[in-house]
Amino acid sequence: MDVHGYQQCFEESASQVTSTPSVILGSRRIFEGEEFVYAYNAGNVQVSPSYGMRLVTGASGYSFDGASADGVANPCLGVVKHATITTGAYGWVMVKGFTSVECTPNSTITGNYIALSLRADGCFYQSLPLTDAVHVGTFAIVGYGLNVNTASGGSFYAMIKTGM
Repeated sequence: MDVHGYQQCFEESASQVTSTPSVILGSRRIFEGEEFVYAYNAGNVQVSPSYGMRLVTGASGYSFDGASADGVANPCLGVVKHATITTGAYGWVMVKGFTSVECTPNSTITGNYIALSLRADGCFYQSLPLTDAVHVGTFAIVGYGLNVNTASGGSFYAMIKTGM
């Protein structure tokens, strides 16, 4: 019999949110073909499904905040897929897979396989090649929009692959 690896059995679902950690921060799991990382909401805002979050500390490597900023580096940890992760809570964050994401308000994104970056308040926008000294390298591509057609914000389907 060939053995190609193993996966830890978790006693909770990928939508579980708790106020005390139930597994070690940074634990990984594959659930229905998508990859999740266990992380902590260290920010002062809850993060709802379809919103991304940025890393905020190097202490644990898996602490995030939903209130990212415009015009600065926002290293994206992942996207909340199943259940809102409240402030001071632990939950599973999708780092690789397919999900709906939120578009930056009052913006238009149209096309297929649009490179996405994390922007303010956990929203995503089209990642453009930036060459000025202020922005170069700050907008990492964290996924791709699939058949996107937003008129003024809203949600769309995307493939997320953050590299975390």
